[in-house]
Amino acid sequence: MNGPSDSASPGAGKGGGMTAPRSGAAAGEAGTTAASAPAGPPPLVIGTAGHVDHGKTTLVRALTGVDTDRLQEEKRRGISIDLGFAPFRLPSGRPAAIVDVPGHERFVHNMAAGVHGMDLVLLVVAADEGVMPQTVEHLDILQLLGVRHGLVVLTKVDLVDDPAWLDLVEEDVRAHLRDTLLAEAPVVRVAPPTGQGLDRLLTALEDAARRVPGRDADGLLRLPIDRAFTLPGFGPVVTGTLVAGRVRVGDRVEVQPGGMTARIRHLQVHGREVEEAVAGQRVAANLVGVDHQALHRGQVLVRPGTLEATRWLAVRLQWLPRAPWPLRHQERVRVHAGAAEVLGRVRLLEPVRPWQPGEAGWALIRLEEPLVVAPGDRFVVRTYSPARTAGGGVVADVGRVWSRRHAPGRWLAAFLADDPADGLTARLERAGLPRPATALARELGQPMRRIEQALARAEAAGRVRSLPGGHWVAAPAAEALARQARATLERHHQERPLEAGMSRDALLHALWRAARGAADARTGDRPVPEAEARAGLQALLETWIAAGVLAADDDRLRLPDWEPGGTAADRQHLERLAAVYRQGGLAPPASAEEAAATAGVPVADALGLLSILERQGRVVRVDTGLWFTPEALVDAWRRLVALERQVGPFTVAQARDALGVTRKWALPLLEYFDRRRWTRREGDLRRVVGGPDDEPGDEDATRSR
Repeated sequence: MNGPSDSASPGAGKGGGMTAPRSGAAAGEAGTTAASAPAGPPPLVIGTAGHVDHGKTTLVRALTGVDTDRLQEEKRRGISIDLGFAPFRLPSGRPAAIVDVPGHERFVHNMAAGVHGMDLVLLVVAADEGVMPQTVEHLDILQLLGVRHGLVVLTKVDLVDDPAWLDLVEEDVRAHLRDTLLAEAPVVRVAPPTGQGLDRLLTALEDAARRVPGRDADGLLRLPIDRAFTLPGFGPVVTGTLVAGRVRVGDRVEVQPGGMTARIRHLQVHGREVEEAVAGQRVAANLVGVDHQALHRGQVLVRPGTLEATRWLAVRLQWLPRAPWPLRHQERVRVHAGAAEVLGRVRLLEPVRPWQPGEAGWALIRLEEPLVVAPGDRFVVRTYSPARTAGGGVVADVGRVWSRRHAPGRWLAAFLADDPADGLTARLERAGLPRPATALARELGQPMRRIEQALARAEAAGRVRSLPGGHWVAAPAAEALARQARATLERHHQERPLEAGMSRDALLHALWRAARGAADARTGDRPVPEAEARAGLQALLETWIAAGVLAADDDRLRLPDWEPGGTAADRQHLERLAAVYRQGGLAPPASAEEAAATAGVPVADALGLLSILERQGRVVRVDTGLWFTPEALVDAWRRLVALERQVGPFTVAQARDALGVTRKWALPLLEYFDRRRWTRREGDLRRVVGGPDDEPGDEDATRSR
């Protein structure tokens, strides 16, 4: 039982649909066996292009037997309106799909949506008319979107009686193709209704197909949706050309823009149920867990958490010589990328004056709706009104607002370097901070293994450095941060000579602020947020500590050759404070401020002095604001040992009485002993299970362990 007439197999008709399972059941439930991804030559997507009524659909029907004009309006008007699809096999048996695009100028937006998945194009020119406006416009779109292989098909040759006229038309076509992707392409003369020239066309197609590389089956999943609909017994179905990666039945996917998650219930390729589809195939995917009303052309199926939609594109933009007018700052345009069309405004970065037709440069596009693109993707720009193809180019960066003031072209050109290692190095240099490889993979829309391989090459060249936890930093940035860390600690030591060092949190924040200021001065760019930068900076700190660049004492960091000290008065204050804690015994001052007042030392110096005493081993911090001498701790432990001998497991109240202190000191002491595993809590009772390290000979320290 087939679906509606405009929802036939993904190889036939408008958008490609899904064939309903027998008796309304899933194919697997009906007893059929779903096929796996095909072995052998990679699948191929062949597209048509050319002016309206030049015979594209007739040619596809002659090659495949499929009429791709399936819509009622297309039948009534006799022209293609939307994309059509047909399954096809080359003479060698290589699987392919043909994408038939509309040629009318009013439907160029639909044509652009179909080009993104093309591996090879058939530029169709009618012999009785020759090159026409949409022939040229389609050729511009093909070039802007990076199609690199194709043929020229001269159709309707049976309508021309004069061979000399055919030669003139072919010569005119060659002139228009000069300096284009089809400059060296063969021109094949055909008459599809009679079959004339189809054998030669198939031979030329086979030859051209051998030069087309396979799609990126090992890349991240990207399935731009060119049609979405629902079928009874199925639910939501989306179709598109799988441009990268692979997808299997049962996989969880994400629909972007929108962030909706779904599961693949069925997959079809050309009406055949499959378990797996790979890049280069036309795919119909039946989704579970998503509302079909939220699905539309222009969205993309991706792996969850890999690609996100954005409203900001930094691009290398070519304004075509045939553009109708100069490109001005903040001009509103139509952006075509993948199967999507989104309005946006162009901010000119370099050069900053209006661009004349034929000029190229760097620009920032602010989209009115989010779009799923990644660096390296190609796009087309059409004027807002009237809609004409005026330019296009390649995406260099996404999700960032670039400023004119800091020569962004140098960075963006580096981002688009042919070697991914160069592009990643430039991104890390520009950030000025460590970044996780996972964030770089999301930013570039690439699998982690490719990112890691490129970073490893850059590291071997000494340009980047790997850090714990999967973080990476540019070598110059690491050196600049190390200098900043040393300078920050030197300043801290000078200003606070009594403190044991600077807290990790304070140093991390100081490094982030310094990197933020440097990034703003260097690029004018919004820096990596502190929350994101923190893990990378922490990893960098660990490498410095391991290398001896910094020294760590618990939470405090210092320069390796620095010791806290001060004036003779400072040393006198230190001794006074130590005496207060010796005299306090098991009831020392309850806060640093109280200790300072008792010792007669400045309150502002109390914490610094206590840090020095702690490093010297003369006091131990038991709780926030509460210090004891080591001797007092040993005394307390011995009293608890004696208590347990008398009563067995003891309560807090019994411990308080044995220690001769109030609960204010007894409870923090017991919790400290629990952390040190000198005691163990068992409900409301405690046992002695260990002892202080300076009592190794005491049998009581281990008798209850």
